[in-house]
Order: sequence, then C-alpha cells, then structure tokens
Amino acid sequence: MKQRILLFSTASILLVAGVFWVFYGPGASPEFVPAAGRSWTEIQLPTPSYSPVEKLRVKTVAGNDKFIVETRERELRQPLKTLQRLFLHPGSETAVKEYESITSDDFKASPFKSPGELPLYQSKEIRAVEEMGFPAPSVERSAFPASILASIDPLEVLTAAELKVTGISEGKELSEIEILFSLSGPSAEGEHHQWSGEALLGWKVRERKFSFFQLRKRRYVTLSASPFQDVTARALGANDSYNRILLPSIDHFRSRLDAAVGVGVYGHNGLAVGDANGDGLDDLYVLTAAGLPNLLYRCRQDGTFSDASREAEVDLLDGTSQALFLDLDNDSDQDLFLVTEQKLVVLLNDGSGRFLHLENAIPEKITGSATPLSAAAADYDLDGLVDIHICSYVFWRGGSNSAGTRLPIPYHEAHNGAANILLKNLGGGRFSNATETSGLDRNNQRFSFAAAWGDYDDDGYPDLYTANDFGSNNLWRNKGDGTFEETTTAAGVEDVGAGMSVSWEDYDNDGDLDLYVGNMFSAAGRRVTGGNDYKTGDQLLQSVYRRHARGNSLFSNAKDGSFEDVSLSSGAWFGRWAWGSDFLDFNLDGNEDLYVQNGFLTNSSEHDL
Repeated sequence: MKQRILLFSTASILLVAGVFWVFYGPGASPEFVPAAGRSWTEIQLPTPSYSPVEKLRVKTVAGNDKFIVETRERELRQPLKTLQRLFLHPGSETAVKEYESITSDDFKASPFKSPGELPLYQSKEIRAVEEMGFPAPSVERSAFPASILASIDPLEVLTAAELKVTGISEGKELSEIEILFSLSGPSAEGEHHQWSGEALLGWKVRERKFSFFQLRKRRYVTLSASPFQDVTARALGANDSYNRILLPSIDHFRSRLDAAVGVGVYGHNGLAVGDANGDGLDDLYVLTAAGLPNLLYRCRQDGTFSDASREAEVDLLDGTSQALFLDLDNDSDQDLFLVTEQKLVVLLNDGSGRFLHLENAIPEKITGSATPLSAAAADYDLDGLVDIHICSYVFWRGGSNSAGTRLPIPYHEAHNGAANILLKNLGGGRFSNATETSGLDRNNQRFSFAAAWGDYDDDGYPDLYTANDFGSNNLWRNKGDGTFEETTTAAGVEDVGAGMSVSWEDYDNDGDLDLYVGNMFSAAGRRVTGGNDYKTGDQLLQSVYRRHARGNSLFSNAKDGSFEDVSLSSGAWFGRWAWGSDFLDFNLDGNEDLYVQNGFLTNSSEHDL
C-alpha cells in the first residue's frame, strides 16, 4: 500500500504543477494580478513568442523539411491505394476501372507464378515456397486483374493487401518505387494463405498525374498454414477482470481514469508464466496499465484460468514494465520479481501461492532518478543463487539533477541514458549492487531496453547482451571471476539500431548459441536514408542510419568469439516495428523458429496502406 500512496502523491504533485504552468503560461508571473476595477476576462496573459511544439508540428508535413522523397511518397499514396483495391477486388468493375486510370496503356507486370520454385519448408500444417527466376514483365494491363485471381488460388478473395513503400528513385527516363507487398486470406477450409515479396513499380508523371507502366517482382514467397486457434476467451472469459480490464482498449481507460494514476499510451506490458501455487500447472501474471491492478490467473486442470490476484496479494496498481517468476530464496517455490516505475519489488511466495512483499530487499534508491525498464535473471557467479540484471532507459519523468535527459544525444549513438544495474543475490531474496565491482559500470549510460543471458563462448559462465535504443548494443563476456569485459566490437555485434529485444538460441543446431536482436523496421527511414542525396558527405553516418532503419538482426556464432551477420541471407531481418522477439519450436520439428511481437500506435486514415 505504501507504494500506491507514493505513486499517487508524486503524480498529484506533478499534476498540480502542470495546471499551474498552463494557467500562467510560460513567461507569466504568478504575482501578476488584475488592476483595480478590471476583471480577469479583460486581461490578455502574455503568450510565448516561440513555440517549439508548433515549429516541430510544421515539420511533420511532408515537404516542409529537406527530405523531398517524403513529398513524393505522399503524392503516391492515392495511386497505391487504388492498386491495393485491385488486389482486394480484382473481379470488381469499379476496381478495374480505377486501376486503369493510374496505369499507362503499355503497362506490364511480372507473372505471379514463376517458372521455378525452391521449397523452403514442408510439413502437414505448413508449406512454404520461394519463387525463383523472375521473367521480365509480360502480363498486359487488360490481363493483370485476371492474373491476380489465378495467382491466389485456392482463394476467391483476399482479406488483406499491404503495399509498403521502402524506396523511391527518380530519373530522367525511369522512376521506380521499391515496395514490400503482402497478400493474404483464409481458404474455405480455414487454411491461411499468404504471398509476400519485394517488387519495383515503374512510374511516370503525365499531366501532373502518376501513371504506372511496370510492376516487376524481385522476391516472392508463398505460404500456406493451418493457423493457431485463439482460445483466450475460452480460457479467461469467465473472469470479470478479463472482460473489464483486459478487453477494453487503453483509450477506454485514459478517457476514464485521472491522469494522476499514471496510465500511459502503451497499454499492458506483457506477462510472466510460472507455477505460482505448486500444483504443476503454469499460471499467468498479467501486467496491466498503471492505475489498473496486475492480474494473477491460476490454471485449472481443464485449461481454464481463475483470477487469484487479490487472494495472492499481487494486485498492485503501480505501472509494472516486467515481471519474472523465479525462486529468489531457494525454497523451491516460484517468487515474483517486479520492475515498476517507482522501485524494484521482491514478492516472496509463502509456498501456497500467496506472496509477501519483502521490505528492503533491494538497496534503497538504487535506481536513483532513472526509470528501470526490464530485468534478466541468471546465476552469473555460479554461487547457487539467481542474480538479476536491470535495464534502465531514461531518467524518471525526465527529471534529473545530473547530465541525464530524456533526449538521446547524439541520436544514433547516445551515451546520456540511465545506468543499468547488476543485482547480486545475497540469499533470502535480498540483493546488493554489484554493478561497479563486476565491471558493468563502464560504457553504461545507454538507453537500454532489454537484456538476455547466454553462454556464447561455452565456458560454463553466462554472458550478457544488452539491446540499446539509439545506438550500439553491448556484449559482456563473463570472465568467471565475478567480473565482465566488453567484447562487442571484437565479436561484431554492435548492431546499431533501435534495440528493443534480444534472444539467445542455437538456431542452426551446431552446438553453440546464436543471437537475435529485435529492432524497429521503418519504411520511412528506408526511403529517406536510401536516397543518393542522403548524407553524401559522411558515408559512415549514412551507413549507420541505413542500418538503423533496416530492422532485426540474426548473428550466427562463428565459434571463435565472433559472430557472422546473417540477417539478410536468412530473411530474419524483417520483423516490422518490432518490440519483443524470441525463439521457439512452434511446430515441434526440432528447429527453433522465431516469433516477433510488433506494432505501432497510429491514427487511421483513408490513405493508410
């Protein structure tokens, strides 16, 4: 309860301060009062002569900055939307007529069925094939709609068609758009079919209107699969908390809860899986938005779950970014470690599934003014007690009396973030700060998002990789004496980008751990940085930003302490706007697959592609 009081009290102070600022305005004096005989409505409060927000807002409109390519992308949206409608409705007279209005008489497209195929995977549930040997565009404009229908067999209609512009080049005679495309839909039998690839759209401008004259494929993969069945409602739907807390959108709560509770725009922050009550079944601890209670769902024998949050005393209202089920005190039951906005929390299991808050388990003020974000656990010194590494991101609510700030400086290689922390387990669920003594205090002012432990050099000691936003990542080799040395550059895994997640796994079954890093793929970033006129005076910075926009990375262990970047050759680079990522053998064929969680908050628009 003390935590909740602290959260609400602090937020309330900030809220009052915010109202005070809005009332007086920047530059206005709190001693300013109306002259005798005049009312407040007659007085014009001073207004700022400079508005950073308005200046920034102007630049969000394509063409108001130096990236002219974004002006062209905006102009191309409607023609591409027309092409998208053709893919979705190739048999529609209206869609065909609209398509003809944006294509030239001599328009030709590559056949969607190529002469050669390379089987990528085949099982009872999944079939994946890569098309090989793309012939020159030969399908005439009038025949293209029918060729789409023939290509999506056995589907009669697509339910999704995505065309994402990743590059635009303009020449005197030939201009092209690079696109990623994805077409998909279910068959009558419920099987999911998908056609994905890369293509070039040739275009020209006639009488100030865009006209496509060519569609040429560069890569094409077809996939058919029996999809997973969503059983969420069946498993959780009988709980009132599921219907009242998990189903409504975050906007629902932001419009109803006082801002003082701290509810943000990111929604729920994932979950932890573990056997809370020792019955041999995995339970779920679901992290909700600040101001809403975290939820513990206990698994029943029939696969359904019951809400035990209040009974277990884990229904915290504090904004929680990560939870871990693990045995912190070596008593053979699963405890909880929580990363909240305010502090790090240890909840010890009493053996029956009821959790007790262990006061002073973490050194006081260990996070300072930083915002702890995530946790990764391992016994790094092999003393039989599980230790925890904490990733910090920015300084709490942007406030700091140090050099820290919420703004990464420089953007592509920021070193002004908050320091990460290594917690050494002392036994009984209590920890000490081992950041400095372990050597992890060096190069430790990054905007770290996530970390993962893995013994990449096979010496028996877990090593550590941290994924950083706004710059290079860190690989720390465990020296086996309780200290670490950074080997990022030597190992070739700097991976400059917007690091969001990291996972270790032997994906190629050669006996050593490989590395996968989740970053943010940006189509706009690809367009802007891919231009011939982008940062021509600094090729190193040009390559850094191009890499930053590319997406995820897969590194294959070379067994000599270094890694080979196989992101492009493996096809694992594309994870969209990625957040979390992990390996799992979801089809039980003995090979580790990848699951990437992605998404982005955006407004809906008739121009969306």
